[in-house]
Amino acid sequence: MIEKEVWGRIIKDHLEHRAEVIERDVTVKFPKTPRAISIIGPRRAGKTYLMFQLINRLTSGGLPREKTVYVNFEDPRLLGAELKDLLTFLDVYYEMFPENARGECHFFLDEVQNVPDWERFVRFLLDRNQRVVVSGSSSKLLSKEIATSLRGRSLSVRVYPFSFREVLRANGLKVEKFYSTYEKAKINKLLREYLHWGGYPEVVLNPHLRAEILREIIDLTIYRDIVERWGAENLKALRLLLRMLAFSSHLSASKAYRNLKSLGIGVGKATVANYIEYFSDSMILHPLRPYVKSYKLQERMGFKPYLVDNGLLKVMGVEDEGRLLENLVFTELLKRGYEPNGELFYYVTRNGREVDFVIKGRELIQVTAELHEKNRERELRALIEAGRELGIGKLTIVTLEQDDVVKTAGKEVKVTSLKKWLLGL
Repeated sequence: MIEKEVWGRIIKDHLEHRAEVIERDVTVKFPKTPRAISIIGPRRAGKTYLMFQLINRLTSGGLPREKTVYVNFEDPRLLGAELKDLLTFLDVYYEMFPENARGECHFFLDEVQNVPDWERFVRFLLDRNQRVVVSGSSSKLLSKEIATSLRGRSLSVRVYPFSFREVLRANGLKVEKFYSTYEKAKINKLLREYLHWGGYPEVVLNPHLRAEILREIIDLTIYRDIVERWGAENLKALRLLLRMLAFSSHLSASKAYRNLKSLGIGVGKATVANYIEYFSDSMILHPLRPYVKSYKLQERMGFKPYLVDNGLLKVMGVEDEGRLLENLVFTELLKRGYEPNGELFYYVTRNGREVDFVIKGRELIQVTAELHEKNRERELRALIEAGRELGIGKLTIVTLEQDDVVKTAGKEVKVTSLKKWLLGL
């Protein structure tokens, strides 16, 4: 049982707390209907700080601070909290601010899965026209399962590691058309670091500890989200599979199974398929499927594995800049709101030429570290063929440093450097 005094102290702690946040480019609009906002995303992507950002925006917009309340259910003072304790919390809050009992307030419930039957409390608040924001990430309830638990009474907001725009913001730089010599050099340095080490907020803010932080994130995902959540027993197979996903350009469950078997790892084919699904559910893996009408053909062609952040690739030993560049372009498309296997696919033309990304009905994107004499015709022809077959006219090639417009076969292909593409310049 959580005493009233403890709840009162937690509420007052929130009122006194002013969090320094780096503004995220995440749009959150409270629905007019009684629905909660579910903030979902991979571990350590910044879900808690997005809550602080929302609180800051509300209060800077004129909402009294006491009409917001934040509770982190990983607070050791709340160990063992139950549904009845949440009702006690509400009583204490209304005792402290009786005028709020009739008005609309904003409740921010972080790591809410730690309290059994939390969904009933959230629905109770919604039925009384209160605004509710929830988040969570644990082996008990994965981040993406938070929304599911509310049975259609929530809207999901996805949070991923920093975009490059947010990395610049974290380093005191604005996105502008022109930069000084010093600013340009700093941005180029940050871009190289972003390509290799990714955008996890802790990594960006603590570059001297980045390898240790990234290893810890991998360990948390494997040991907590997968081993504890599903009881996965073959840790060696899990670790080798994750490395395989990091280094592979194409994969399928069958191919992964054969590769593990050739290494002497005793694991069943169904188990390998399950492990891939577990990584996907933990939101660190995104298997991208081909754009084909036949489901059977799609399964037979396998998927292109992308991890949610380049830092995970780096800490597992991936150094190939072509692989890092392609993964980075994918994660940026993810942050721009494109749903893998819903709006975003890869494509293979009738002649067997591959295009890295198809944004359905809108754009084709090819990724190569450098467009040069040996690969120029191959990359351009793949885009032209795919564009004709799919009826898509916007054709883009993302490279590390090149900028150009190429006209070929009656089509225009925009070649853009990674920096300009990421910043939308």
